[in-house]
Amino acid sequence: MGRRWRCAIAGVALQTTDLLLARACCGCSQAFAPGQAPEGWCSPCLRAITCERPRCQRCGLPSHHTPCPTCQATPPPFEHTVVLGAYQPPLDRVIRAFKFGRQPALGRALAAALAPSVTQALAQRPPTRLPPIVVAIPLANERLAERGYNQSLLIARALAARCGLGLSAGALRRTRAGQPQSSLSRSARQPNIAHAFVAAHPLNQPVLLIDDVMTTGATLVAASRALLEAGAPSVTCAVIARTPAPDLTPLPDVSRRPGSP
Repeated sequence: MGRRWRCAIAGVALQTTDLLLARACCGCSQAFAPGQAPEGWCSPCLRAITCERPRCQRCGLPSHHTPCPTCQATPPPFEHTVVLGAYQPPLDRVIRAFKFGRQPALGRALAAALAPSVTQALAQRPPTRLPPIVVAIPLANERLAERGYNQSLLIARALAARCGLGLSAGALRRTRAGQPQSSLSRSARQPNIAHAFVAAHPLNQPVLLIDDVMTTGATLVAASRALLEAGAPSVTCAVIARTPAPDLTPLPDVSRRPGSP
């Protein structure tokens, strides 16, 4: 199947999923009442996917300290990571359908859920800073041709429109494909993605870098370095979901009262 046909199928899927999102929650498939406009999520699912545990603002991992001990010892090149929620049900199921189930319209629902956290994070920046330009992690050409769309770019486009920010769709490009990160162990991800990105042109304003899932952070680290080398004064990352560190002990739920279920 050629790329033109894949893009045509993606377009049909976009229209079909748009109709479904207008009628039912993308997290639980609960039908919306006539006249409701919840932007793809029912209230219980939106609460379920939203990150409420304390996280390190630098790397996005659960932590009661910011920066966390790991970021204090080895600071990443980006200065902040905004996380919608943990990679767990129902969010992980929606992301898989978005990426692999030919449901590109889910990107708008995910961006709608992420936008308030991004707006809050940007409001804490010094007022003298220029507004960031939105940049998406690019897909390798082979995977873009296979999927028909770049899931990170769909999120970035919708998020930029919601937050009133500019989008630079071609600011970052891949210099090589490498193996899909999701198929590799944690230790193999960083060498696989190192030096895989280059900025397409010089940059003179901060960057809001968008990806769907952050696991080890290797992709965002490599992309951030390329953007900073091109002149970006800073990089803030925003992701839909963050996976836990492999040796992470779950944080106690401090929001619950003692003795409560």
